[in-house]
Amino acid sequence: CSKCGQKVEKTLAVRVHNCPYCGLVLDRDHNAAINILNRAVGTTVQACGIESLDSMMKQEATIFIGW
Repeated sequence: CSKCGQKVEKTLAVRVHNCPYCGLVLDRDHNAAINILNRAVGTTVQACGIESLDSMMKQEATIFIGW
């Protein structure tokens, strides 16, 4: 769960994330995207009330030259 961090098992047929621990209900893909963002940014982003990501992320330029 992107709100409380509990693991909520579901089959692929279940399209809605419904957390029995904190009550968060949203599309399972939206929940998964928030979890991925939280890991990438290293902070907690909630499903609603989010501020601009620019204030949370530091952009760094990278140059890929090749293998």
